[in-house]
Amino acid sequence: MAFFPHIRLSSLPRPDGLDFDGSQKQNIVLSKLALLTVAVTSIHLIDEAFSPQSTDPNYKYLILVESLIICSSLITYIINEFRYHGAAKHTFLLSINILLFFLNSLTPIESGTYFFFFPLLAGTFIFYGYSETNMRYFYLALTSTIFIVLTLFNYNILGVRVNMDVEHDFQTNLFSSLVLMVLTIRFLVQLNKVTETNLLNYQHEIKKLLNEVSEKNVNLEKVNKELDRFAYCVSHELRAPLVSVMGLINLSMLDPSPKSHKLHLEKMKEMLKKLDAFIHDIGDHSRNAKSEVVREEMDLEKTISEIIDKYQYNGYKNIDFQVNVNLEKPFVSDSTRVKLILNNLISNAVKYHNNSIEHPFVKVQASIEGPRRAIEVIDNGMGIESEYQTRVFDMFYRASESSKGSGLGLYIVKETVDKLGGDIKLESIPGVGSKFKVTF
Repeated sequence: MAFFPHIRLSSLPRPDGLDFDGSQKQNIVLSKLALLTVAVTSIHLIDEAFSPQSTDPNYKYLILVESLIICSSLITYIINEFRYHGAAKHTFLLSINILLFFLNSLTPIESGTYFFFFPLLAGTFIFYGYSETNMRYFYLALTSTIFIVLTLFNYNILGVRVNMDVEHDFQTNLFSSLVLMVLTIRFLVQLNKVTETNLLNYQHEIKKLLNEVSEKNVNLEKVNKELDRFAYCVSHELRAPLVSVMGLINLSMLDPSPKSHKLHLEKMKEMLKKLDAFIHDIGDHSRNAKSEVVREEMDLEKTISEIIDKYQYNGYKNIDFQVNVNLEKPFVSDSTRVKLILNNLISNAVKYHNNSIEHPFVKVQASIEGPRRAIEVIDNGMGIESEYQTRVFDMFYRASESSKGSGLGLYIVKETVDKLGGDIKLESIPGVGSKFKVTF
């Protein structure tokens, strides 16, 4: 009687999330208990076949009842696996109660056959949850009533008793019923652990999703604010140059002199260039927001020199441009975005250089700072007042009415740096100069 099947929890289906609910646990335990009943009863049949008392003519009744227990347990398992769970519970509890009643009627009370009512009571508690308390109480009452009738009144419905080795059978039945009880509880405990693990995973997923939703809400709020401001400012920025051009056309029609025409055309050109620059900034912002980051090896020093050359040959020869790139390893990043960042920062340094000093300069330097790389654009230009420094990266923000740009430049720089996973910092003193430091 020492052989019992070892059924591992790894053979059970592993559900996702909280789909592994109480009813599923009950159904799994029912299938396992049915198989255990088959195994234990089969071992009893084998043990009894080699018993000296097997010659007793009443043994055929014992074998018949135990065979019926095996059959009803197999039928229960099959019905349960076909997902007729309610029918499987009724089949098992009704048939086993009735068959245990006949089994105890056939055997002496001293053999301890009544021990098998205890795992049956435990199973009844497990099979029916709080939503099925009526069925739970019904089967508990049925099993308890049969147990009391058999043990207290020693009831014998068949009128025959099987001659048995009482001491041996008492030990065997006690051990078998304890095994059934322990394994049934063990299945439930293991299933509860699986449920707890799935619950923790589910809570982790919920927390992760809530964080994602929170982050998306923050981003959505930011986008909504930017969209409102964008719609207002774009309409203004697009309309203002067009209104100016229309005004200049009207002036040209009123004053047909060549000198006035030339002056008006120059001003129109300036307005249209401003409009073109604004549209170009909007394009840069859109491309940065939508396109994926493509990292590649690039010649940073060459990129900086190409941007500086554009200004040196366009009326800014008085500015001393200095480049110092000190990188031990090849510079790898998104070349399009790095060019965009450098072009905007150098453009700002050039636009707001100080004409009143003797040696205006713009320094661009790159270096290694621990695991990160730093690019600095330094100038001795007009500088930015401290109260404006926290807002210069806002969309369409201009620190003063004399600002020449669209108010998108530094906003695009900040968004681009964020896209590359970097940081940007500003240090500025009015009348002394500014330093923009970008780290990747």
